[in-house]
Amino acid sequence: MPVIDVYGMRGNVVIDRDERAEGQDSLVFIHGAGGSVSSWQAQLDYFNRSFNCLVMELPGHGAAQGPGAQEIKSYALWIRGALDELGVASPFIIGHSMGGAITMDLALRFPALPKGLVLAGTGARLRVDPGILEGIKSDFSQTVERICGFSFAKDVPKEMLEVATAEMMKNSPDVLFGDFLACDRFDAMQEIEAITVPTLVICGDQDTLTPIKYARYLADRIAGSRLDIIEGAGHEVMVECPEQFNKKAETFLRSVEGADA
Repeated sequence: MPVIDVYGMRGNVVIDRDERAEGQDSLVFIHGAGGSVSSWQAQLDYFNRSFNCLVMELPGHGAAQGPGAQEIKSYALWIRGALDELGVASPFIIGHSMGGAITMDLALRFPALPKGLVLAGTGARLRVDPGILEGIKSDFSQTVERICGFSFAKDVPKEMLEVATAEMMKNSPDVLFGDFLACDRFDAMQEIEAITVPTLVICGDQDTLTPIKYARYLADRIAGSRLDIIEGAGHEVMVECPEQFNKKAETFLRSVEGADA
């Protein structure tokens, strides 16, 4: 796991390359607020045989010790620097929730960088309930449980919710507060139409944190984009319904590759 220190921020990159993936396109996965590489394990297992997969563990998250950021731009610049250092050009960028905001920021700031985008459970604006921000500071564990309770469909296995809660609890209160503050400050509603690369928007039909109307807003304003709604999934769509998520993403990725060919 390479440790990448750029712009004064230190994060990790999990690189999962199969020998058969030499010369294939790269997929860059960006987790959401309070997430880590574990958010994308089902996608690594699925895509690593036919793509070069890189999971960005944002500064301060998971095994990446140290401070995080309080602006989406800061995370985006770190990822751009990390990709430059690793020599990764023209990747597909796949972002969930806050990671989707980072993905959009990258596409707007560096339009020549991505080959295509997958925006999962995210929106052009990510306002946060002030009670969440206050709660992270005053009652961290209860607030994490509250966040995770909102993040899944109603009928998910209890074990899945427990694992997600335990993973988010590994973050420091300062890092988690910074993530949600960065989300609250993010607003690309007036800029989103400037994204011109092929884009897939994915949303769970039971997502209450970034509901379907957020996904439709993106799909309506990003030219040539497509929208896929996964039934029975909440906000953590790629964790709850990995098979459907992976197949929809793969269909999109192959369509872009086919158009390029």
